[in-house]
Amino acid sequence: MSRQNSQIVPYRHLRLLILLLLAAGLPPADGRAQSNDRDEWQRVPDVIAALDIGGGSQVADIGAGNGYFTTHLARQVGASGAVFAVEIGESELSRLRRLAEDEGLENIEVVRGEIDDPRLPERSLDAVLVVDAYHEMTEYEQMLAGMRRALRHGGRLVIIDLAPNDGTASRDRQTDSHRISVEFVEQEVLAAGFEVLESDPEFTSTRRGTRQWMLVARRPAQPETGL
Repeated sequence: MSRQNSQIVPYRHLRLLILLLLAAGLPPADGRAQSNDRDEWQRVPDVIAALDIGGGSQVADIGAGNGYFTTHLARQVGASGAVFAVEIGESELSRLRRLAEDEGLENIEVVRGEIDDPRLPERSLDAVLVVDAYHEMTEYEQMLAGMRRALRHGGRLVIIDLAPNDGTASRDRQTDSHRISVEFVEQEVLAAGFEVLESDPEFTSTRRGTRQWMLVARRPAQPETGL
């Protein structure tokens, strides 16, 4: 085989792999292309507005994943603010550290969370964001309690997640399919002591038809007795 042909074959394999991933509804490996595509539908300015944050704010991105929102938040709060990027897996934690270094964002602090504790400093945050991760939280009651402890009075909690195909299915069936309805989450957020400010069941929709909802809540503005 000639040198020219040996270069063409891997490219064809890569192209086929990308096509197969897209057909399966999965993003290609190129994170930059994925980010550019997501910018078209994720409504980042509306998420920032829901969090009610600006320069100097302190915010957590729980289940930060590839850091898509972490970087947006870090630029929003600026050098005088801080973003706590929370993950539990070592590969995700390493990727977030590399991202912060590559982007030169010194206001990002990567936090190793637990399945039942985000391990955030108490009463120190202005906002908490959870995107496409709440449905994975098996210990959601403890996680919500940890988020509440971390928020200052009046601090915002914004949860965005994937809408189920069947909203009447049980909670377990929905989470088994890596989705959850906003109705379940609203009940759980209220039970955790938050005030719900807004619920949008049709917040986003991708070109492949995947839908996200958004729930905006806050820790009560007035201190609770004994808390």
